[in-house]
Amino acid sequence: MSGSIPYGRQFVTEQDIQCVVDVLHGDWLTSGPAITRFENVVRDYVGVKHAIAVSNGTAALHLSCLALGIRPGDTGVTSPLTFLASANCIAYCGGTPDFVDIDPQTYCLSPERLEEYIAENGVPKVVIPVDYAGVPADLPRIWAMAKTHGFSVIEDSAHSVGSAYRYDGKWIKCGACAHSDLAILSFHPVKTVTAGEGGMVLTNDDELAARIRMFSSHGMERDMGRFEAWPIDNQTGDVIPGAATGTGDKAPWLYQQQELGFNYRITDIQSALGASQFSRLDEIVAHRRKIFDRYQAAFADCRGFVLPPCPEDSSPAYHLYVLRFKGASSATRLKICNDLREHGIFAQVHYIPVYLQPWYRREYGYEAGKCPEAEGVYESCLSIPLYPSMTDGDIEKVIRVLTR
Repeated sequence: MSGSIPYGRQFVTEQDIQCVVDVLHGDWLTSGPAITRFENVVRDYVGVKHAIAVSNGTAALHLSCLALGIRPGDTGVTSPLTFLASANCIAYCGGTPDFVDIDPQTYCLSPERLEEYIAENGVPKVVIPVDYAGVPADLPRIWAMAKTHGFSVIEDSAHSVGSAYRYDGKWIKCGACAHSDLAILSFHPVKTVTAGEGGMVLTNDDELAARIRMFSSHGMERDMGRFEAWPIDNQTGDVIPGAATGTGDKAPWLYQQQELGFNYRITDIQSALGASQFSRLDEIVAHRRKIFDRYQAAFADCRGFVLPPCPEDSSPAYHLYVLRFKGASSATRLKICNDLREHGIFAQVHYIPVYLQPWYRREYGYEAGKCPEAEGVYESCLSIPLYPSMTDGDIEKVIRVLTR
């Protein structure tokens, strides 16, 4: 990709590199103190009670569904305009993923369409709103509906690290779980903050946090206070017929597998990079907003363009710049995409509506036309380059090729 301009890429500094090197010279490469530091940095920045670092954003979504007890017979609803993982996590647990159309003013899951869905289909077990491109979903309205109808909410804030929304006169950071049971973050290289890979689950619920930690590490529990009765003395480790517990301190090697969990652990190497990146998150977000604003000004008078949404009462940390082409045919979009590539500019499409994917059509019988607004965005959009290390020359080149 040397000399080219991708739609997104990591922004790594010498400080980031040194933090990783320090871990490599240390005693812990995994399951060590760098993970705790990373969790604490994110917890304190977002303003949430628990932050559990895991291997990637998909794992974070899967763990969230597991912790909520999603199982066969349950339905989970999410936006169709998202990456596959937002829906796959429901299917991983044996539930049925379904989709509610987007609000054309935000490209996020529409509360109005969700109300219609519930009236027609019944109450889902979980709703997973997606903060598309960094724009916060309408979490307060969805949370109010959750309290009325009795479903759980997982905020998919993979795009919205550093974003915030205003509610009742106060600014709330995405991921704070003020209007959700759980939230997830992703640290893939194209995201606002990267750990190489990596993800995080956020919650204010002590029990959900404990379940997330257990499921993320093979279903193991090391806290004796949470042990189940078993034929081992917890103090000595001796095998004793019948149920045993023991009193006093736990034998240091003991643990229990209480659930069928997974190895979704993150490493100290990744966590060192993530924590270093988070230390300058406000700077990274400012860079992204500056590029976003330059695009907005440059394209404002282009009558054939539909610019990305900028909803009131939100402060997005823009992960993507999603440009739409007004009244254009699919051939026009393809020509523009290929023209950009000929100039070394690599755009992307976010996203193909998930229910149109062959597995979803085969498994659940979903067809085109299910979510017209999401399909309309898909058929007319391109995500153009937006990342902090873009030079002025990169930005001007993108603008020049698109507006010529």
